[in-house]
Amino acid sequence: MARGNQRRIFGSLLAGACLLWPLLAFANEPAADGSRQAVLLRVVVGLAGATALAVAAAHPVVRRLERRFGLTVLVSSGIPFLILGLIFRHPKVGVLTDAVLNDLRPALEFAFGLMGFAMGLQFDVRELDTLPEKTGAVLFAETALPLATTTVACAAVLFALDPSWSLSQFETARDALAGLSQRPALRDALALGACATQAAPVAAVAIAGSTGSLSARIVAHIARLDDAGGAFVLAVICAFFRPTDAVAAWKLPHIAWLFVTLGMGGLFGLLTYVLLRGAKSPTERFSLLIGAVGLSAGMSGYLAISPIVTCAIAGALLVNLPFKHIAQLRASITEIERPLYMIFLLIAGALWDPTAWQGWLLVPVFVLARVGGKLVGAHVAKSVGPEALPDPTTLGLALSPQAPITIVTIVSYATLYQPNDGAASTMPWLMTATIGGAVLTEVTIQVIVRMRGDLRFDTPSAAHFSLPPPGGSSPSHPSHPSNPGESH
Repeated sequence: MARGNQRRIFGSLLAGACLLWPLLAFANEPAADGSRQAVLLRVVVGLAGATALAVAAAHPVVRRLERRFGLTVLVSSGIPFLILGLIFRHPKVGVLTDAVLNDLRPALEFAFGLMGFAMGLQFDVRELDTLPEKTGAVLFAETALPLATTTVACAAVLFALDPSWSLSQFETARDALAGLSQRPALRDALALGACATQAAPVAAVAIAGSTGSLSARIVAHIARLDDAGGAFVLAVICAFFRPTDAVAAWKLPHIAWLFVTLGMGGLFGLLTYVLLRGAKSPTERFSLLIGAVGLSAGMSGYLAISPIVTCAIAGALLVNLPFKHIAQLRASITEIERPLYMIFLLIAGALWDPTAWQGWLLVPVFVLARVGGKLVGAHVAKSVGPEALPDPTTLGLALSPQAPITIVTIVSYATLYQPNDGAASTMPWLMTATIGGAVLTEVTIQVIVRMRGDLRFDTPSAAHFSLPPPGGSSPSHPSHPSNPGESH
């Protein structure tokens, strides 16, 4: 308990440091008038209060309530921080101004990297041996089908909303396909497709738990592993749709950028492993880990590669190398991840513009395409997957609520392409589609499940589930939370 309290305190200090970082640059700028001290005080008080709220939202009582009702952290605790970010951005409040948000860019990249690293720590290949046969086919169906349906549906809407092109400007169908493949609308649709692949483990376990503990365990593993689909799509976007700034526009083949991404993640993973092996205390290991994540995120951002992807690769490599302190490292990351995620939602709320009607037009399209893909994938999975799977309707409903990492994914994408290629105008649309879609999906699924009467409110969390290895012996590899705020 004492160690848990220490990690929570360290996490709150780290979250506060990330927020106060821009104040150093802000305070050193030449004053335009005599009000700079008052503005600085307002920013300090506002961000300090937000940090205190983030620590309170990470309290174990809040987490127990989420597990009891099968809610995701976005709906239970995240929406107030999004609203608070909108309030802080308002000119009359002036806490998260354009200047402060610009100075927060390095801290934002660090948050992307830490959450990506936490995601990668879940991919222990030794745990794959504990899964029933044909689980891979289930994972593929529940990842590929929502990706395809969401990308196609959202691309149709985004192309329809783009006034800068028309089919009449292309002479042949081949020219039309080549031209449309280079449009930002396709890239945006792929980003929404990446968000569609990721499911929330807490909600998945709560819903699937009504069909038995074994079914809930399988669904919990699938909900953890499908994060890899979103990270892979994000890596493809970064490789095939390069930004046009001087550094990111290095003349490399698109496929080469995929290998650069993989190589960077592997290099940072090995570097982190070497550093942690030489550490002599938990505090030293954690400090080195934070430094390694900062280096990985900074280098990735410099090359216009999503820090989520490279740090996820680094985390996946680290967890599969022989390291006896990996469980302790996971626990430390989990403790600080939730307050940092709340602070991230605060910044995301400041970057969000919910007044754009195009985003709200995308919300029902995104939700219907995503949930439809999950339900179709559930029927396919039931026909080709293990017998222990729940019925297709329950499986589809269990994997429909969005994971909190989806908000991180879309903001990471938007910040990569915001300065150029027309993404600045569509960034609010994508954020509205993802945030509004998460809330609408959560509310709808919870209502449907309660009407069915299948939801067990006392269902244990995903972290308490582990599948028996082949042969029926006792479980040897406990599962772990895969999304911000899903720890227990």
